[in-house]
Amino acid sequence: MTDSVTWTADLRRWRTLALTQAALGPEIFSMAILVLFFLEYAGFSFAEFSSFTASLFILGWLMEVPAGALADRFGRKRCLILGNAIYCAAMLLLIVAKASVPLAVIALMYAAGSSLASGTFQAMMYEAFAARDAIPAFHAVVARTTGVGLWSAAAAAAIGGWMASYSLVLPLMLDAIVLAGLTLFLLWRVPVQPPHTINAREAQTFSHMLGSALQVAVSSRTWCLLALGFAVTFACIRASFNTYQPLMLGAGIPVEYFGMTFSALVVVGGIVASLFSKAPKAWLDSGTVDFAIVALFMAALAPLFLPATSPIALLASIAAHQLIRGIFPSYYSYRLNREIPEALSARTTMLSIANLIRALFTAATVYGVGELTQVYDFASAYRWLNVGALVALTLLVVTIRWPQSHAAAAHTSNR
Repeated sequence: MTDSVTWTADLRRWRTLALTQAALGPEIFSMAILVLFFLEYAGFSFAEFSSFTASLFILGWLMEVPAGALADRFGRKRCLILGNAIYCAAMLLLIVAKASVPLAVIALMYAAGSSLASGTFQAMMYEAFAARDAIPAFHAVVARTTGVGLWSAAAAAAIGGWMASYSLVLPLMLDAIVLAGLTLFLLWRVPVQPPHTINAREAQTFSHMLGSALQVAVSSRTWCLLALGFAVTFACIRASFNTYQPLMLGAGIPVEYFGMTFSALVVVGGIVASLFSKAPKAWLDSGTVDFAIVALFMAALAPLFLPATSPIALLASIAAHQLIRGIFPSYYSYRLNREIPEALSARTTMLSIANLIRALFTAATVYGVGELTQVYDFASAYRWLNVGALVALTLLVVTIRWPQSHAAAAHTSNR
């Protein structure tokens, strides 16, 4: 797929930056013990932690799109570095101050940092690859970063768990150090935008930047449907994750095998992501991958309709989710970017709109699954969740079929 691409120095740089950022994602070492950190080290109650998690979603809704417009208006590299710096400062404040600082302050800093950094790197990298007529290589790199991110998360979870056996604060301290180092690396290596690009952005007001992105988003039926598909897929995978542990306990899988099991499944997802990086461009542009994602959701559901769900059937269902997890991030990143006109300077803003839709769907889905578990058991909630995602994605796949000549303005220079 990328054989015809000339890997110039700048493209190789972006590839290295993307892989490095994927391998050193935020909170990879502390993710497995983060709840325990908040409860036992920082001294917050579970109710406070739950409110903190919910506030992150709410603040993300409020900040996502304005932050994207700020990045397009004042510089994506600046917002990327600033966002990482704020996020790192929030982790350090939490480590030092613990429960003496209101969680609302930590939530505000986390949300501001993640919103400023969200989509900025991807937008810069896409435009660099588009300028070299190397859009297929962009997908290959993003798919590879998905695999690297999953493998890194599996290894970091094991390391973080070992460190937590000595002190619950150690994994988060390592996360803060790694993020600080990554931010300095990005500050050093991310290319400065060409002067003509900066001048073009500075000629536009913040409101014009936001308005132009909203106008293009609303007018593009294909982009809207892709954003919905991205949101539904992410929301189902994320909400399903909350049910994995209770389901595994119910299926008789010992707790001591949880870590090893999740690591193995995540590695499978990473392998799939690496293989998916070699997917033919025709599969991506034609939407063939949409059918693969729908088929994997069907595979995830099939074992759960057996009279008695065995541990092997449950793990097969979770494995199907990990296959989806290895495919959908890079696929939707490629398709959503392809549908944005290259002349539009508000690319980050449009990607932030997609992230906003994803956040809304995820918040509603996670809350809905929680309510379902109050009425039904976890297995029933899990089935309903995946049935809903399967139906929604099937409808979107049927609706999204369009002539290959669509959106010529956005695609002409990519061919």
